[in-house]
Amino acid sequence: MGLGIRLCFMFAVLLWSGPALLGKYGLLVSIEVVAIYLAGFEFHTFTTRRYARRPSEESLGRSLAGHRRLLLLSVPLAMIGSGAATWALNIGLSALELAAFMVVIATGTIVQDLTRFIVMARNPVMSIAVGFVRQAVWMPVALLFVGLASPLQWILLCWAIAAFLSLLLGVWVLRSAVWRPHRIRPNYMLHGLNVARNYHITASASVLQGNMERFVIQSFLGPEAVGIFAFFQNLANTLPAFVQAAVLNLWLPNLLGVFGQVRSERFAILMRVVKRAVAVSLFTSVGILGGSIGLSVLTAHLEYLPQIWILLFLLTGQIAQMATQPVHLALYGAHRDRALMRMSLALLGLSLLLGIVLVAMFGMTGAVVSQLITGLGIASARLGLFRFYLQRNSI
Repeated sequence: MGLGIRLCFMFAVLLWSGPALLGKYGLLVSIEVVAIYLAGFEFHTFTTRRYARRPSEESLGRSLAGHRRLLLLSVPLAMIGSGAATWALNIGLSALELAAFMVVIATGTIVQDLTRFIVMARNPVMSIAVGFVRQAVWMPVALLFVGLASPLQWILLCWAIAAFLSLLLGVWVLRSAVWRPHRIRPNYMLHGLNVARNYHITASASVLQGNMERFVIQSFLGPEAVGIFAFFQNLANTLPAFVQAAVLNLWLPNLLGVFGQVRSERFAILMRVVKRAVAVSLFTSVGILGGSIGLSVLTAHLEYLPQIWILLFLLTGQIAQMATQPVHLALYGAHRDRALMRMSLALLGLSLLLGIVLVAMFGMTGAVVSQLITGLGIASARLGLFRFYLQRNSI
């Protein structure tokens, strides 16, 4: 349902207001994602591993206490970074719009950690519910204001209110552990940050890679071009969101456990998850393509049909990445953080260079081709790294 609401929201904004508004909204979504990952330090990679080894209410409470302490740094850092990004990209937010966006950033930094622990506590349904409130519930309400003056302001206000409500829901789900008093020593925090360092670099590089194209397009072509690209990219990005919710969230604790403990059934479980990820990816891609074509025909906006190749290229890149995402998680569960970090940094550099060159030379076509090549490159690198450790019997 959440995916359907987001698709309809993007389509409605594009039709009723045009690509410029969608471009600004798409840039803000990318800034939010990047800021949250950069400022979060991926501290959960330290705490969730500890919790997975000995799951209990006491362990959950201790982990959450560590995150509460880190949020005193992460939240302000994410807000400052995202504010600076809106200025650097010349988005031009009013004071009220910027304030609402800061609420989105602050709550998102907290909810990111809460949903991970909700999943680790084996309650994926509530994790989906929290994400649904934050990402989709507000969109039908926001559409009522798209035709008014300052539509971006109303979009951000609706988004901020829903983001705050999702925070309250996440805290309520973990209420038995979230406020447990625990004394967290500085050494514990420093050790955790050091352990998470490699994966933080890896995750940040991956997130930057997935969103850098919009920033490059904004710099070269402006918000209208970002809007067109963001429309098709958001459609394609519903695929990993669906695979994450339908497959990876359900199998994440099991996958991390079997590879972390080097259990004999780990490869059989990995293959099972890969097959499910591929099946869900293909099924979802057909639905996204069919739905997009159907909406264009039903709403008599046939001018978008010649551009459907953009969506096809973007979906192909996403299928390749999601088919190998379980392999990435297996490497993470096997504590190959440093190798993942090096791989991600190399891919980020190549992706950024490729994006700048192709967008500068070929405009929108270059951006789409860059995304396809990047997706296939990520999948190939993951499989190559996994094969490297498999041949040495070290995974």
